[in-house]
Amino acid sequence: MVYIIPGTKLEMLDAEYWIKKIADADRLIMTQNDIMKFNQEIVEKCDSVYDLRSYRDSFTYDELLSLIKKYKLPEKEMYFRNGETVKRDFYNYIANNLNISEIKEVNPVQYGITIRKTSLRSFPTEIAVYSRKGDIEFDRFQETSCQAIEPVIVLRESKDKKWYFIQMYNYRGWVKVTDIAIAKDKEEVFDYLDAVDFIVVTGNHVRTQSNPYDDDVSEIRFDMGTRIPLEKDMPDSLANQSTYGNYVIKLPSRDDKGNMIFKYGLISIKEDVHCGYVPYTRANILNQAFKLIGDRYGWGDSFGGRDCSSFIMHIYKTFGFRLPRNADEQERCPGIVHKFSDDLSLIDIIEAFKGIKPGAALYMPGHAMMFVGMDGGVPYIIHDFTGYAERNGDKYDFIPVNEVMVTSSLLPTSMGIPFIERFSSAIQFEM
Repeated sequence: MVYIIPGTKLEMLDAEYWIKKIADADRLIMTQNDIMKFNQEIVEKCDSVYDLRSYRDSFTYDELLSLIKKYKLPEKEMYFRNGETVKRDFYNYIANNLNISEIKEVNPVQYGITIRKTSLRSFPTEIAVYSRKGDIEFDRFQETSCQAIEPVIVLRESKDKKWYFIQMYNYRGWVKVTDIAIAKDKEEVFDYLDAVDFIVVTGNHVRTQSNPYDDDVSEIRFDMGTRIPLEKDMPDSLANQSTYGNYVIKLPSRDDKGNMIFKYGLISIKEDVHCGYVPYTRANILNQAFKLIGDRYGWGDSFGGRDCSSFIMHIYKTFGFRLPRNADEQERCPGIVHKFSDDLSLIDIIEAFKGIKPGAALYMPGHAMMFVGMDGGVPYIIHDFTGYAERNGDKYDFIPVNEVMVTSSLLPTSMGIPFIERFSSAIQFEM
């Protein structure tokens, strides 16, 4: 038996149910050139998104210190995973590991590439810290993840030399040194990433073929939206396996000093990948979104999953978009924008959806969703969310979900207010 959220029918979990309602579902919305120009507009409009090709070469002491100290150690009582209270000596250890005393007057940056998916942390530690005793869902030191094969700027190394403070295109934080390959220079990074021939991961996850000769390229997992350069000039076999029936991919790796080298791996042509970016149509937006039905919610991309805004970001990455990371930042993006004012009635809000296309991103304070279409006169959404409320007499009980699911926009939030009544804007990422 399949559990269905109130207001949702089983057939609604199939993308085709919604696609057949769209008259121009297969019309190309924007070309790749258009999307590249749109990405540049995002950089110009959203101060959290950077073009790493034109990133600055160095930071002064004060500038770098300011970036590191944007993450504040908690002042209220916090808890470890086992329920114990976090003591001051733990925070002292973290503060010392920031290695602030060794920051120079001028600090040159380095370029690198992620060799696997890695977590970006507020501080250089793997230890999780929670706001509530017994909570294991919301690690407050987990910021986000960075996918494999992403260019990064290395700004700082921790005192224990196990962490780098890095800038990716839309976020900044601490990552494990072992997840980053350091390049000779910027050119080495972008000469590799600008490969004309590449595949994009269009499934939830794909893996490289097992390689018993080299663990660095064996069964490596890539998530939706990852762009992987192809190697065209390879022999007919690799690691004693025929390359027939596989894409030969070129992967960054680390030598024994942490410097970037390249190795080769195989991904089956039967995996859910696409040669080049996926054509940007409304049908394809929904097809990508519905591949993630039932996927586990993960705050800051923990538990191998995604959170609400990461869900939106990775779907759109398959088309070549470079969106901001967080919901409030995504909401500032260019595009065809519809704002919902606080004084609109429910009828007025529903009426507004006559002018909003399926695949549009929807935002409310602290949450991002996607509009999939109308059913029975009600807007429906797909989103990666923690749960909803169910009326119980004169109060509401919270019902945890923690996954990607299709729901009616009339479903009550944890506060008992329908999602639709909290919408602040809808954005079609198009010009």
